[in-house]
Amino acid sequence: MHVVLAEGVSALSYGRVAKELAISDRMVVYYFPAKSDLISAVIVAIGSELQLMLEEAFGSEPLSAKELMRRAWPVLSVKKAQSMFNGFFEVIGLASAGQSPYDELAPVLLNGWIDWLADRVKAQSAVRRREIAASVVAQIDGLLMIRRISGARIANAAARELGIG
Repeated sequence: MHVVLAEGVSALSYGRVAKELAISDRMVVYYFPAKSDLISAVIVAIGSELQLMLEEAFGSEPLSAKELMRRAWPVLSVKKAQSMFNGFFEVIGLASAGQSPYDELAPVLLNGWIDWLADRVKAQSAVRRREIAASVVAQIDGLLMIRRISGARIANAAARELGIG
């Protein structure tokens, strides 16, 4: 996970992971026979850490889309979360370019986030909760992308325009 957070998904290799864990390359290959398995495991571990951060901010009651975004933005707009999202954005970018295994991994990751968030959405039906969750993910990811490319000042101004910052 540290390799991805420090240098990105493209720097992830069996050798780098083995060195980071002070084990042999063969052990890494044993547990992750395909590089897509390794990438997926690291991205899922990063996502799990982000979800723990968000669970605390969201609380236990279902929330409106605006309230979810209002509570998520301060958690996700910090430097620690930014480095976590860099890996996610890299996977999405590589998937958009049709690069394997990212083209298969990205939809699974994105749908996993939408499904996770849908459980926290206040709405009458499961279909509507999922639609709202997709909207929240799209808006937050957009703000985070703006933050990454144009800086915190512009992203925070955009968040204020949306009424969440």
